[in-house]
Order: sequence, then C-alpha cells, then structure tokens
Amino acid sequence: MKIRIIVNLLLIVTVISLGVIAWLKAGQQSSTSRISTLDISAIERIKIIRETAKTIELQRLKSQWVITKPIAAPALTGKIERLIKISQITPPVTYPLKNKDLEPFGLKTPKVQLSFNNETLNIGRTESVHSRRYVSNDSKLFLLDDTFLQHLTAPVDAYIDTRLLADGTQITGLQTPQITLQRRADNTWQNPQAPSDELSSDVVQMLLDEWRFARAINVSSVVNQATSKPVVIHVSKGQPLHFRLIEQQNDIILISSEAQLAYTFSQAKYKKMTTLPRLDKPDA
Repeated sequence: MKIRIIVNLLLIVTVISLGVIAWLKAGQQSSTSRISTLDISAIERIKIIRETAKTIELQRLKSQWVITKPIAAPALTGKIERLIKISQITPPVTYPLKNKDLEPFGLKTPKVQLSFNNETLNIGRTESVHSRRYVSNDSKLFLLDDTFLQHLTAPVDAYIDTRLLADGTQITGLQTPQITLQRRADNTWQNPQAPSDELSSDVVQMLLDEWRFARAINVSSVVNQATSKPVVIHVSKGQPLHFRLIEQQNDIILISSEAQLAYTFSQAKYKKMTTLPRLDKPDA
C-alpha cells in the first residue's frame, strides 16, 4: 500500500513538472535585453530583502557606496560590483509572465528580492534540467545561470569595506602601545618614547603606509567588549580616529570607537604596522 502511494506521488510530481516545462516551452522567447533597464551609472540604491536574514540597504554617495541598513558602514567595492553585475545579465531564456501562479517557480515567496533603484527582481528556486534559477520582474520570467545567490544571502558583515582607513587619509600622528610618532612643525618626525632617535621621513612614511593601506582579514559589526588598550590616529583633516586594541593569541582586533566596527589583523601584519622598518645602508 505504501509503495503504491509513493508511486502515485512520484507520478503527480512528474506530471506537474512536465506541465511546467510544456508551459515554459510554449512561451519561451529569445532575449537580447538585460534583466534591468538601468545602466550601471544610473544605479544609486540597492536593496536586498532576504527570506532568512536581515534586509540590507546600500546607497551611493558621490562615488562611494555605503551600507545604510541594518548598520551604517562603508561598503566593500568588490561586493557592490558583483551586485551591479546582476542587473546587467542578459538572460539566456525569457518567458512572458502571464500565469500568476508563481508557486512552481519558488517565486510566490522569493528567497531574495533584489532592487536596483525602483526595479525589483524576485529570486526563486532552480529548475531541474540545467539547474538555472528562476527570476522574475513585473512582467517577465527569466532563467539565469545560478552564480549569484551566495552573494545575496551573505551576512551583512561580508558587505563591509575591509579598509581600516578611507582613501586619501593623511596621517599626522600615531599613538599605539608599541610606538608613538609625532610630526613636528618643520615636518620632521619624533618618537616621544625615544626623543633622541633620528627618524628618517622615508622610514616613517613606510610605517604609516602600513596603516593607510591596511585591509583587515575580516570586519565585524559585533564588537568585542574584552579588555583593550587605546590606539589613536591623528589625521590632517577632521578629528583624531580612536580605536581599542584587543590582543588575541593569533590575531589583533582594532575596534573603531566612531564606527563601532571590529577589524581583525594577523599578528604579523600588526607588527609591521608598529615597527619602523630598517633601510639597508649602501655599501661604502
């Protein structure tokens, strides 16, 4: 009896699948148009509503992308580029969306709704023949190669820019538990912990470059409350940047007091950020 029920269920599933395929075949259209009408330069807002995670909202301010929800943080350029590329996909197969029964395509309750400005794409399940993913807008159903869902379902921390400092930041002073550097009025540098030491500007700039171009292994919006030490970066424009330094067995965490973001670096990287390099002396 159980075997008969299972066989009947399999037959029902097969009939439904064949019906869907037949309907798709009948309405199949070749397409030369992208799934979005927007050019890359016109996209200023991106919204990602996820079935099992928090909604993410991003906005372009001048030439920089930022996360506005669920946290406020600079956005990772590479992640934004991957999102925008989705809007420029030319689907291999397009169908008119006449049938409002979206359940067979996983679009009645989409896994993700992705919006570029005011255009929304609904992301559904994959089909069984070529493992392409069903995607729809208001009037069309698309089948797309399944190469992007992992980006849309990634945690919000994966969208945060890993750079410790913004491009163009000019450092005028540095205070860490390991080293302190101050720029004098004549643009020479001194270490108050060893004021008699002569500091080469080239050596100081090499160390400061380790901070200017530092990228964290990862960035977290969940801030560790462990015991910490202060780090201060003085900049040419604006207020000093304050961090809390937490030392772990293998990593160093710098927590921005202003942004409330935790940047993780390896011990080796942090050592470079706090050790003046030695310049090889030319042979006599």
